[in-house]
Amino acid sequence: MLIRKAPRIGCLAICLLCVFSLAAPAAQEVTQDTIPDKSYKSWSPMPIVMYDTDIGFGFGGKVKFVDFLKMKESFDLIVFQAIKDKKWMENWYVFTFSIPDFEIRQGKRYGLSFDLKAEYDKYLHYSYYGLGRDSSKDDETIFAHAMKSIGVTFGMGISPKFVAQVGYSVRWLEYTDVTPNRPFTDVLQQFGKQYAPYATMSARYDTSNSQIHPTRGILVLLQDDIAMGSKDANFNRLTFDFRNYRLVFGEKDVFAWRVLFQSVTGDKIPYFDYASLGGGTLMNSMRGYAINRFLDRAKFLANVEYRFPIWWRLGGNVFIDAGTVGPSLGGLNFGKMALDYGLGLRFYLPDFTVRVDVGFSNEGMGLYFNFGHIF
Repeated sequence: MLIRKAPRIGCLAICLLCVFSLAAPAAQEVTQDTIPDKSYKSWSPMPIVMYDTDIGFGFGGKVKFVDFLKMKESFDLIVFQAIKDKKWMENWYVFTFSIPDFEIRQGKRYGLSFDLKAEYDKYLHYSYYGLGRDSSKDDETIFAHAMKSIGVTFGMGISPKFVAQVGYSVRWLEYTDVTPNRPFTDVLQQFGKQYAPYATMSARYDTSNSQIHPTRGILVLLQDDIAMGSKDANFNRLTFDFRNYRLVFGEKDVFAWRVLFQSVTGDKIPYFDYASLGGGTLMNSMRGYAINRFLDRAKFLANVEYRFPIWWRLGGNVFIDAGTVGPSLGGLNFGKMALDYGLGLRFYLPDFTVRVDVGFSNEGMGLYFNFGHIF
């Protein structure tokens, strides 16, 4: 594991870049009204072959079919497995059906949308570090974590810019093979299996020009996740997410930034439903730290990226991530921020983006392979 100390000027750089973004030319407004009656038929396959120091050799693929049934729908499938030292380290399968497809409905008015997502993810080398910004990396307790979920979401494009959605997800969580004699061994062993469904309500104001590769506009998201339907979970998770995209230095260079606040309340919160920072996922992205490195009841997250073309469909990016967690929004200590920085590659296909990022922090290096921009 490569260890490097993040520079203290990083937080200042985020502030300066955000000011620069606001001073850039104003974003063009989305002018489309309803979804036009035309064919969107396409398909995008992507094989996956990779190596990661944590999970070993990974292989699989992703494929997306759009409008093959001539209903503006899409089918998206991911199959991924990883093996290390002759042991399976991760099994990840995702199936998503959307009507209309996310990109087709972008910037349009529509009566009703429907999304179905089924996912299975078993990770044999998962980590828990405790709660709070001061949790120690030395207290890492390793275990196997499996998640099975099925979720449905209904939405309405009230206007080309404003979308409202409601959904419900059923989830089964399982904690097994906890490493003995570690700081959180007893805590993790007592859970075993949990049934943790939740409902979601969200409102989104979005003037960006794409779901796949936004280059201009803003997105404002307010989302509330409410656990209901199980004695194993009782929580309310409120998220505010603001994103800004600007063209700079031409028609293909993009400056993007995001700020996110999240608050989680309740007396039965599954550990990884706490406000989380670490890893390369959408809501938690701090790419120089391990996944779920920091957990608590509230968090602040800021991400800044400069995305640029390289050749054909290949692009690159440089980024800075900063964030902190605390017992409440009022208890966040902005003078004690975690910071990372890094660079990555993007490969743009007609129906999705392939992402590879390398992040550095004072705790080491993170390497992430996934699909779609993190924001």
